[in-house]
Amino acid sequence: MANELQNSQPLYEQIKTAIEKRIRGEEWPADFRVPSEESLAEEFGASSLTVRRALRELQSEGMLVRIQGRGTFVVGPRMQCAIFDLPDVSEEIALSGGVHTSEVLFLGYVPPDSPFAGMLPLPYDGPVCHSRLLHKEDGTPIQIEDRFVNPEEAPEYLKQDFTRITPHAYLLRETEVTYVDNTIRAIRVDEESRRALEIDGNQPCLLLDRRTWREGVPVTRSRFLYPGDRYRLRSSHEATPNRGTTQQRSPAASRRIR
Repeated sequence: MANELQNSQPLYEQIKTAIEKRIRGEEWPADFRVPSEESLAEEFGASSLTVRRALRELQSEGMLVRIQGRGTFVVGPRMQCAIFDLPDVSEEIALSGGVHTSEVLFLGYVPPDSPFAGMLPLPYDGPVCHSRLLHKEDGTPIQIEDRFVNPEEAPEYLKQDFTRITPHAYLLRETEVTYVDNTIRAIRVDEESRRALEIDGNQPCLLLDRRTWREGVPVTRSRFLYPGDRYRLRSSHEATPNRGTTQQRSPAASRRIR
């Protein structure tokens, strides 16, 4: 309804927020078929183009999935967990005896009309760097890596050859972060990602979403997409029984399933 919208946001963001609220409140549960763009445009008093942008952003964030010929569906509830000290994918492959290669699918600034435009909100009005890489082990795709980078924190980011150095290695050398936030969830991926990973439409994937800050200033947002049958993540910790909480003692271990 129109009263769900708040005038302080652009209209597409208002629609996105309203839909996200319905999903999180399970008004639209897992596998719910989202109304058509025309229906939503009429409900929210917006154009179909504005609704489409809101839906595309929710798809890119893993909350919705569009299935060709069937419509757009809710992915379902998500679970948060802590992930620490994930290794550089190239180092991990080398340690297991494999050969790492990467293919640059995109390297440039995020276009203003892109569904990725809101991925890394900056404290000033400026462009955001975006790299999209396909990582392979012995020729087999194992990860799609999307990184959104604050160019004020890494001015030379777009000049790098990411077939020779990974974004992880470059950013570790050039930037400083003071806070990291990670979430991981299972998603159904879009057709473009399925083609790149060489998987079929029924195969689940893991999405690790990592955000970093330096003293409150956004530095990066990274989204790592793994085929579910080729990768797993594990974390070990000791419990603190008196407080009902846990304290992290050992870093997460990541393993490809060979």
